[in-house]
Amino acid sequence: MGSPEERFHFAIDRGGTFTDVFAQCPGGHVRVLKLLSEDPANYADAPTEGIRR
Repeated sequence: MGSPEERFHFAIDRGGTFTDVFAQCPGGHVRVLKLLSEDPANYADAPTEGIRR
């Protein structure tokens, strides 16, 4: 397995209305997403969708 600098790190806060996804990508790039916690027409699970994106 790669060193910590070569891995993705995620923090997810799933609330009643929104799910926040924080991703630290290899190389230090940071990405933050806010998704609806429930949006069955577009995805089955907000945390999984946030990681996918």
